[in-house]
Amino acid sequence: MSLSFNSSISGIRAATDMLSVSAHNITNIDTDGYKKQHVNLRGDDGNGVIADITESTEAGPLYKDTRGETVEASNVNYIEEVVTQIKARHLLSANAAAIRYTNEAQESIMDIIA
Repeated sequence: MSLSFNSSISGIRAATDMLSVSAHNITNIDTDGYKKQHVNLRGDDGNGVIADITESTEAGPLYKDTRGETVEASNVNYIEEVVTQIKARHLLSANAAAIRYTNEAQESIMDIIA
């Protein structure tokens, strides 16, 4: 397989990790004490991308529950998650297009050679 194909596959995996983590965060937006997760992207040695998932350390807002006890709410911000999902969608689309164009270029080269 070509280097561009492998690079694009790693980008698609990173995008799906971003979408999965964001969906998990949104699912837990109303879970008291839940700490949102982040996906940090970094390059690997083969020109691909690696997604590292980390948990936030920032505190969620505090509120008083029905018993008068102070409770920490989730620190998930819905708007940030929507932005993350938009970024992931573009990352996924760009890498899918790269695979498609690489495949077309290889087919053209094979037609020229044949």
